Amino acid sequence: MNLTNARSSGSLHRQVRRMLVQCITIVLLLAMSVCLGIELHQEIRTRDQLLSNAAQMAADAPLLTDDIQADGVQQYLARTVQHVSEVDMLGVYDMEGKPTAFYDLASGAGDVSVLPALRADTVSRLCSEEKTVFTSDEMPNGADRCAYAVVRDENGQAAGIVMAGLYLRSYHRTVLRVLLSYLLITLFALGIGSLLSVRFSERVKRKLLGYEPDAFRQLFLQRMDILDALDEGLMAIDEHSMITYMNRAAADILKIKVKDALGQPLQTVYPRSTMARVLQTGKSEYNIGLESIKHVSVISDRMPLWRDGKVEGVIAIFRNRTEVTRLAQDLTGVQHIVGALRAYTHEFTNKLHVILGLLQLGEYKQAEDYVLHLTQTRAHSIGYISERIREPSVAALLIGKAYRAAELGIRFVLDPASELHGDGQYLPVSSLITILGNLTENAFDALRDAPENAQKEVTVSIREGEHGMLISVDDSGAGIAADKLDRIFERGFSTKGEGRGTGLSLVKDTVDAFHGTIRVESEPGIGSSFIITVAESANGQQ
Repeated sequence: MNLTNARSSGSLHRQVRRMLVQCITIVLLLAMSVCLGIELHQEIRTRDQLLSNAAQMAADAPLLTDDIQADGVQQYLARTVQHVSEVDMLGVYDMEGKPTAFYDLASGAGDVSVLPALRADTVSRLCSEEKTVFTSDEMPNGADRCAYAVVRDENGQAAGIVMAGLYLRSYHRTVLRVLLSYLLITLFALGIGSLLSVRFSERVKRKLLGYEPDAFRQLFLQRMDILDALDEGLMAIDEHSMITYMNRAAADILKIKVKDALGQPLQTVYPRSTMARVLQTGKSEYNIGLESIKHVSVISDRMPLWRDGKVEGVIAIFRNRTEVTRLAQDLTGVQHIVGALRAYTHEFTNKLHVILGLLQLGEYKQAEDYVLHLTQTRAHSIGYISERIREPSVAALLIGKAYRAAELGIRFVLDPASELHGDGQYLPVSSLITILGNLTENAFDALRDAPENAQKEVTVSIREGEHGMLISVDDSGAGIAADKLDRIFERGFSTKGEGRGTGLSLVKDTVDAFHGTIRVESEPGIGSSFIITVAESANGQQ
C-alpha cells in the first residue's frame, strides 16, 4: 500500500465538513421545528388571552354596564379598536342576540348589518358562563377568532354581550413574523455551524496526520498485525499504570490472555513489574534481566512515551532469550576452558623443558620433587577456586585468568572470603562474566608495562550476603591519573591506543542495568581498585 498516495490535500476536509454540515442542519431543523411548534402554540395562547382580556375589558366598561344602547357606545368601540393592536373588531349584542353596535378596523366603520345575530342557545350558554367564551358559531365574515363576554349591570344581571375578534390575516401576519424570526435564527446558526465544522474538520485532519479515514484505518490494522507478528513482546501502560496495549508475544511470556490484560492495572497483571518507575523518572532502561519470570529467560527495555513535554505512558519490549542464553552460557564456558587450556599448555611446555633439563643433568630426585610440587600447586589452585565459586562458568573464567596471569608473570589471588552460590540471585551468570572478565583483563593491561622487579598482583573478591553482592578487582599497577578517572567508562576512551576503550564501558552499562554502583579507587604508583555493589532491591523486581 502506498501511504503517500493515501494522503489527500482537500478530500478529507470536504468529506468531514459536508458530514458535519449535514448533521448540524438536521439537528437544527429538528430543533427549530420543535421550537416553532412551541412558539406558535404560545402565540395562539397569547392571542386568545389578549382577545379575552379585550372582550372582558369592554364588557366591564361603565358606559356599557349603564346602557348598551347609549349614544357613545359606537365611539367607544372605535377608540378601543384603534388603540388596542391585538383586536381587529368589537361588537355589542343585546340579550336577544341582535347586534346593536360594531366597529371594524379594516373598513374604519361600524355597520351592524355585517354581524350575524347570535342564536338563543348561544346567548344562553354565554350567560351561564362566568368567564370569557370562545366560539366560532356566529363569527363575522373573515374573522379567525372571536371572544365573547357578558355585560352585567350593577345588580349583576346580564345586560348584553361584547364580542372581540381577529381577522385571519392578522393571524397570518403573526405566523409569518414567527417563521421569519426562526428563519433568521436558523440561517445564523447554520453559518456558525459551518464555520465550526470547517475548524473541526481541519482539526480532525491534523489528528489523522493527513490520511483519509479508510486509509488511516487500513494503516492502523496493518500495523496492529505487524506488532502481533513480532517475536518480541510489547506492553504499554498509561500515566495511571493501566495496561493500554499488549501483543501476542507479551501475553505468551506473561501467560495471560490479551483481552484479560487490557484496561487492567499493571500490578494486577504483573505484580513484580517496575515499569511504573519510568513514569516518575522519565528515563529509559535497557537490557533489564527479568529474573521474576522463571519459565523463560527474558530481558526487557523500557522507554517513556512523551507527549507535549509530559510522560503519558511507558512501553516495554520483552525479548525471550531462553535458547540464546543457554547457548551463550555453554559457549562462554567452553571458551574460558579453552583459554585456560591454552594458557596451561603454554606454561606447562616451559615446565616440561625444565624437567627435561633436570633429567639430562641426572638430577632425578630434583626432577621428581619438581613434578610433585607442580602437581600439588595446580590441584590446589583449581580446588581452591572451585570450592568458593560454585558457578561452573565463573569458576572456569577465574581458572583461565589464573593461568593467563601465570603466563604473564602476574600473581593472581582469589580472596579467601570469596563465595558465589551460583543461583543468580543478584546478577545473572552472563553479567558476572562480563564484569569479571573485563575488569581482570583491564588489571592485566595495567601491569604489562610494570618493571620486571616490581610486584605484579591482581586480587579478585566476590562476596554474596543476605542483602547484596560485592565484587572487587585490585591491581598493583601504576594507577590512573586523577584527570582521567572521570572518563575511563566512556566508550572509546583508552590510554592504551586505538581500538580500545570498550571493556570498562560494558562493565558500566551492565552495572547500571541492574541499578548497582561502581567505585574506583586509584593511587598513582600503588595501584587501582574497582568495587561494584549490587543491592537486593536492584534485582528483586523487574
